[in-house]
Amino acid sequence: MIPSSANQDLVLVGGGHSHCLALRMLAMQPLPGVRVTLVSPDPLSAYSGMLPGLVAGHYDLRDTHVDLYRLCIATGTRFVEAAVTSINSAQRQITLSDGSHLNYDWLSLDVGATPDLTPLGDAVPECVVPVKPVSGFHARWQQWAADNQDGTLAVVGAGAGGTEMVLAIAEHARQHHHPVSLSLISGSVLLPGYHDSVRRKMRKRLEQYGIELHENTRVRHQDGRLWANDHPLAADKVLWCTGVRGIPLFAHSDLACDEKGFVKVHATLQSESHPRVFAAGDCAAFPQPLPKAGVYAVRQASTLADNLRAALQGQPLKPYRPQHRFLSLLSAGGKDAIASRGGALSVAGPLMWRWKDRIDHAFMAKFQRQLPQMPAPAMDPDALHCAGCGAKVGSDALSDALATLQPQINPGIEAGVDAGDDAAVIQWPEDQRLVQSLDFFPAFIDEPYTFGRIAALHSLSDLYAMNATPHSALANITLNWHHPRLQGRDLQRLMAGAVRELNRAGCTLVGGHTTEGPQMAAGFTVNGAAASGRLWHKSGARPGDVLVLTKPLGSGVQLAAMMHGEQLRGDWLSATLETLLQSNALARDALQNDNVHACTDITGFGLIGHLLEICQQSQVRMALNTAAIPLLPGTLTLIDNQVTSTLSEANRLGLLQCQRNATVSDTLLTALCDPQTSGGLLFCLAEDTLIPALKKLSENGVMASVIGKVLVKDGENPGVITLD
Repeated sequence: MIPSSANQDLVLVGGGHSHCLALRMLAMQPLPGVRVTLVSPDPLSAYSGMLPGLVAGHYDLRDTHVDLYRLCIATGTRFVEAAVTSINSAQRQITLSDGSHLNYDWLSLDVGATPDLTPLGDAVPECVVPVKPVSGFHARWQQWAADNQDGTLAVVGAGAGGTEMVLAIAEHARQHHHPVSLSLISGSVLLPGYHDSVRRKMRKRLEQYGIELHENTRVRHQDGRLWANDHPLAADKVLWCTGVRGIPLFAHSDLACDEKGFVKVHATLQSESHPRVFAAGDCAAFPQPLPKAGVYAVRQASTLADNLRAALQGQPLKPYRPQHRFLSLLSAGGKDAIASRGGALSVAGPLMWRWKDRIDHAFMAKFQRQLPQMPAPAMDPDALHCAGCGAKVGSDALSDALATLQPQINPGIEAGVDAGDDAAVIQWPEDQRLVQSLDFFPAFIDEPYTFGRIAALHSLSDLYAMNATPHSALANITLNWHHPRLQGRDLQRLMAGAVRELNRAGCTLVGGHTTEGPQMAAGFTVNGAAASGRLWHKSGARPGDVLVLTKPLGSGVQLAAMMHGEQLRGDWLSATLETLLQSNALARDALQNDNVHACTDITGFGLIGHLLEICQQSQVRMALNTAAIPLLPGTLTLIDNQVTSTLSEANRLGLLQCQRNATVSDTLLTALCDPQTSGGLLFCLAEDTLIPALKKLSENGVMASVIGKVLVKDGENPGVITLD
């Protein structure tokens, strides 16, 4: 009998400064019985204080962005990479951009703001690039920099953000010798709210970079063009750095908001209208209006963490007390900054930039260096769970989770999940072969919806490798030891993800089995149908065939990096999960009527292991062009840093049957033996069918790679596979 883990869900929406810091604080003293989930559409969260330095070329992307995957793994937080599209406070449920739902007991919002483009009317000109949301600004900036190596750019908004940004762009242009004409436009004066001494110093730097300053100038959109006061605005691109509003999510919710659409909160950061909802950072409307500045979001983190902890424990909340004066360090293009603290005194120069740089790096070090070892949350000794049949998930949790699912119903299903019988009943066509496979594995991520999708796709892949059409499936699910309410939520999300992929495959969920245990796990027994003459096997490869691979390798290494926190890269992991979520149905459908000589899917035995199976079954040899084999981003770097799957060493035994060119590195050999989850298909095709086959795959959205060829088996050559 093992104690329970969690009975409440705290969901944090948005990866802003307040939430990133609050996660660290909450994790250092975990609350027993509380499961924390962070939801964000991006795996990286920009630190606004360093964005001008990123644009100027002083920093790279990793210097300036918090890796949310890494932060969540280190703090024991679940991470859901999705945007929130609606909030149903009555049901305590949010809807995500993938169509799934996530329930909460307590909700915190730190999602920033959106640009207020009201002066531009309903149709925003294509030339306007908003700085906010900052999460996507780097990509927008890179696109602009690539497309506009010369030309004219106007920055609208001469507050701290706009002024720092125009100087950063000027420094970038200087370094790259791009003749860009820059202007800075203010509806009032330069740096409103700052002392004249700061404005004088900043005006001097604008002049040094040749940036035109236009004060008391309003930009509007009229008659299909932009106007600056009464004159046409002469600019190829316009960077919009002025005015923000609450994101549309709040306008469509029942949360109390101010006239700008920001969530109204008490001094405790608790929603005025919904006590179970908190908000911090730019998205919150504080009782005493505050500037939308990162310094306030950073300072709010401690109050937010303390009050979330207090609310979960039924304790009184404490107010956030904003500082009246704070240190301001404005970057000025090059490694130069202006420091002030609200009074007449200001100091400028490289020394101030080094001071700012040190402060910014100290902030980012909280998330980039080895995070402190977080203690495990205490278990609830009063909640116990049994083994044997007592480990089954309760019937209420099960029925509630399955009630909203709408599995596709195929012909021949006489009894499925809706029948309530002890077993499924299927009538099988006499002219079809029954193709059956089973896969089951523990979860490598703790996000049930994504894991359910991947588990279903991985199981279906065996059918596609045989050229069978999916028909029906049985689920085998293990849920973590949690309160039944949380188990029901997890089961609903996991099965919603799985049914999404099963339905897309035309496969009916007909039943399954659900238990509870120390780790979430899932698998499916899948049934497929195929005419006997259309099945693909591993035994049909012929000398002269070409080898075509439909997905990059490296998922085993990338998932192993999750156990090596300091090696994990959120952008690499995000790209990996995106690849795992690509169905092999696209590749199978493209070639289902072609003369495929042999096929397999690349999974646990790695590329080398599965190719050896074809060689043995078909009595052939193979030669691989290792330079043509696609790899997931960062795979070789991780291997070089000693990150490998636990199955890698066993898979490397297959290299004993390979001959390699001296130029093939041991790092690449490890990648070729890397066990894959939801890996691609490997086709053996006649060479004269290759071009039309690649065309069909491409038209179906499959970026296939030709990685080698099939050779005649040579008894005198000890190498079954040659690696060049």
